[in-house]
Amino acid sequence: MENNEDIVLSVENLHTYFHTTLGTVRALNGVSYSVPQGKVLGIVGESGCGKSVTSLAVMQLVPPPGVIEQGKITFKAARRGNGGWVDITALGRHSPEMHEIRGDEISMIFQEPMTSLNPVFTIGDQISEAVLLHQGVDRAEGRRRAIDILTRVNMPNPERIVDNYPHELSGGMRQRAMIAMALSCTPTMLIADEPTTALDVTTEAQILDLMRELQADLGMSIMFITHNLGVIAQMADEVAVMYLGCIVERAPVDDIFFDTKHPYTSALLQSIPHVGSRTQERLASIRGMVPDPYSVVPGCPFHPRCDAYRDKAELKGVCDGDMPEITAIGPRHYVRCYLYQ
Repeated sequence: MENNEDIVLSVENLHTYFHTTLGTVRALNGVSYSVPQGKVLGIVGESGCGKSVTSLAVMQLVPPPGVIEQGKITFKAARRGNGGWVDITALGRHSPEMHEIRGDEISMIFQEPMTSLNPVFTIGDQISEAVLLHQGVDRAEGRRRAIDILTRVNMPNPERIVDNYPHELSGGMRQRAMIAMALSCTPTMLIADEPTTALDVTTEAQILDLMRELQADLGMSIMFITHNLGVIAQMADEVAVMYLGCIVERAPVDDIFFDTKHPYTSALLQSIPHVGSRTQERLASIRGMVPDPYSVVPGCPFHPRCDAYRDKAELKGVCDGDMPEITAIGPRHYVRCYLYQ
């Protein structure tokens, strides 16, 4: 898709499965995307579509019994060796090379700060841990850097907060602490997995403003995972729309909102309330339910809920046959749908 000079992360045909006693959960089925240099890639979709598993695979943190069955994840490691590409899928979860990359060059803001922060260590200890590990400084310098990064994320009274425990902070302050921890080593790429979940709208707006400001200052790439299209409109440069372990559409953010192609993306946009709308009609909803995670849907995974498949006779026996290929329909605009093949 992009020139290798312009991207920092490339994911190709990634399949991640969870083999359980009840059956196999195919969390990712041939996911491919790339994260542009210095840009924000938004990944959006319903709960259970595989967004978080994608980020965990990049970090080599897929929990057992999950395994990467197939595919390749390559990362442009600016601080490793000669700054060449590293095949993350070839590295072990606990390998020294992965430990060097994780937290230093690729950092992650996890979904729920209260369960991601260790309750028995202070905020300062948890932020400085990555600095001590990757930067080779002493504890005094690590504490100073922890205070500096807390100041940078607009934490009130950082000299006091650095010695506080997670339970002593509000939700917004814990989220700022998580951002500070992720940015402590100024990573090349940041993965933000629904970083504003469970925050009130005012705090959410502050966190999003903060992330945009830090991204511009540091020039880092961000993979921003959310189910909120309003947040995507504010944060992302490019958007990948996921459904049932597949990316069904990928395009620049303006094309996603104003030149939508895939029926699933259209259905998501139609379900959003619009400010200033005077209509009294009910919001549109996507009919049907997300399939059981253990089941395998033949053909396009969205076809049982797709209005185009229901209304167009010529799609019968096509959409429910084989998985459609990714089709380029414009500059950097890709869609997985038989309507465009």
